[in-house]
Amino acid sequence: MVQGHHGIPFATSKPAYGTYKSPYGPNYKTQPNLRGIGPGRALKFGITAGSFGVVGAIFALQFFAEVPKVRKDILQKFPVIGDYFVREIPPSDNPF
Repeated sequence: MVQGHHGIPFATSKPAYGTYKSPYGPNYKTQPNLRGIGPGRALKFGITAGSFGVVGAIFALQFFAEVPKVRKDILQKFPVIGDYFVREIPPSDNPF
């Protein structure tokens, strides 16, 4: 037998018998979780994180909308509002 600190033996395996469960007691079921976070809480965190991600992406696109590379490569490719971001300089304003 393996002994631990102060001569107390380690529990090496579970007992071969199951614990008694009364047929008249409540029928409990364990909820699946990952480190204490269940499906309901994970869904709540996912919706919150997704909302912050969408708002952050919209802010970044609006903040960098005047950068020509972002305007041409990203914003002009949106189906409905892409034409709004097309900037053409009229020939009369061209200094050359």
